[in-house]
Amino acid sequence: MTAGGWTDEDDPALVTRALDRDDAAFGELLRRHRDAALRVAAVITGSTDDAADVVQEAFVRAHGRLGTFRGESSARSWLLRVVANEAKNHVRGRTRRRRHEDRHFRLGLRSTDTAEPTDVAAERRLEHERVAAALGRLGRRDREVLGCRFLAGLTEAETADVLGVPVGTVKSRTSRALDRLARELEEQER
Repeated sequence: MTAGGWTDEDDPALVTRALDRDDAAFGELLRRHRDAALRVAAVITGSTDDAADVVQEAFVRAHGRLGTFRGESSARSWLLRVVANEAKNHVRGRTRRRRHEDRHFRLGLRSTDTAEPTDVAAERRLEHERVAAALGRLGRRDREVLGCRFLAGLTEAETADVLGVPVGTVKSRTSRALDRLARELEEQER
């Protein structure tokens, strides 16, 4: 049970209520899936700073497009697909702007955990930066699938829904992306 009194099984009920113009129900749906949405957006955009803006814009779009939800996938998958599409659009626009300005794209994730001892937090940040740099050198599809599967914690089926590809494609992309990530991390150590 969540703070609002809803259980995980209530997503379909929340969607139904939201379609009946119940903004509190839509707000609960967004609150419930916000963390996963931020992780998906951060991986696709390569920026935790941009992720919050992307998620906000995606949630506005999702609210306007709620009537297009057909229930063929979970509300979570549908919502994260809206976020993924918005993040891809953001990257395309940013890439165009950066090409025009002749600047280069870099992935920069930051650790926000301040409860750890300083040395542990520093080690974690260095490892986080190392993995983020390796992810940044991967192609967009590799970043998307790894972000959905491991940073957002989505299942293969949810990842397939979010990315709009078959489950078999998610499996093969995940395997190849993990191999490429391992190679990138090995290259960093040399």
